[in-house]
Amino acid sequence: MIMKHFFLFILLPLICSFNACKHHNGTIEDEKSFRISGKIDDVNIDTIFFSYFRCVKDNSMIKDTILVTNGTFTIKGIVSPRALAYLSIKDKGEVHFYLDPGEMQLYLKKDSLESFVLKGSQTQINSEMLEVKTKPLEDYLAEIKTQLSSEQSEQNKDFLISQEDSVETLLKNVWIDFITSHPASHYSLDAIFRLLFYKMQNGDMLLSLFDGLSENVKASCFGKQVYDFILKRGKSTMTNVSSLEALDKDGILVKLSDFEGKYVLIDFWASSCIPCIKGFPHLKELYARYKDKGLVVISISIDKEQDEQRWLNTIEENNIMGWINILSCKNKGENNMCDLHETIAGSSIPHYIVIDKSGNVIKQWRGFNGTVAKEQNEMFENIFENKK
Repeated sequence: MIMKHFFLFILLPLICSFNACKHHNGTIEDEKSFRISGKIDDVNIDTIFFSYFRCVKDNSMIKDTILVTNGTFTIKGIVSPRALAYLSIKDKGEVHFYLDPGEMQLYLKKDSLESFVLKGSQTQINSEMLEVKTKPLEDYLAEIKTQLSSEQSEQNKDFLISQEDSVETLLKNVWIDFITSHPASHYSLDAIFRLLFYKMQNGDMLLSLFDGLSENVKASCFGKQVYDFILKRGKSTMTNVSSLEALDKDGILVKLSDFEGKYVLIDFWASSCIPCIKGFPHLKELYARYKDKGLVVISISIDKEQDEQRWLNTIEENNIMGWINILSCKNKGENNMCDLHETIAGSSIPHYIVIDKSGNVIKQWRGFNGTVAKEQNEMFENIFENKK
């Protein structure tokens, strides 16, 4: 449940941050009225706090205080399909669920709000149906990540990473199966967003899954947001990224197209990231071994502007001046190379990306450990030592 709450917490701010929450062609064609007829098993409760997001209103939160009379209440409003709503009762906690336009019935238990029953919302029905399959996997994945964060043994880390990969594959398949089998469900958009958030599919595959949805779902307010988000975030998995560019620490414009015919290894890091800095010696070994054979290394720091001096000091202290260094916060724009790292809450560093001679992203790693170093060694050895 922790992972689900975390995902819901970041979902709306992330989408809105990419200007996807603006009105589309000035229309609000998918907004319609809703009405909830509610009951709660306590006649002494007289007030319920209710809020929900209006997608076409820049995802503004509508808040209301609902009066309860003899255990019954009514909630009315205007929403697009799959509007996220929150309901709370003082000292009883809070629950969230999905609204759809139309008539709905809500049943609450005062001592167990999580056991609510909402009828009339197809999005909520689909959400609950999918959660039965995903929640055990998400809980297990969260447990693995917690163990990884404190594990000291490289052997145990390798085992946990393999387990993590297996669970993520299972989750990916569950979400894809749901999307392809429920093209008319607005909750399929949430499943697509989860694939995007967890970096489980490339941009082309996400667009293909999106294109397979019904026209009503794609044309909905949230559908347009997800589509815009896929396009914005798809740079990390684009077939070709040669058009991307950024200014380095000396203000010189660096274009990936300048390195056509070479392999580029991009390292996203931060001066406060200990695993990132632990990965520098290995990175320097790779660069020393293959720079004359066609390897370009670009380090892009995600440090904030106020930490620029610490970033510069870390570059000098770790003697990584030999390759290109870029500060992400100094670069903006449509063709920003720094967007290759999907800087959302939860994005991990170090994050390594390999781009081939034709400008294609061919490999990514997140985190640094013995397994990552081994895979990088093998990959570049195959590229540079076994070339025909």
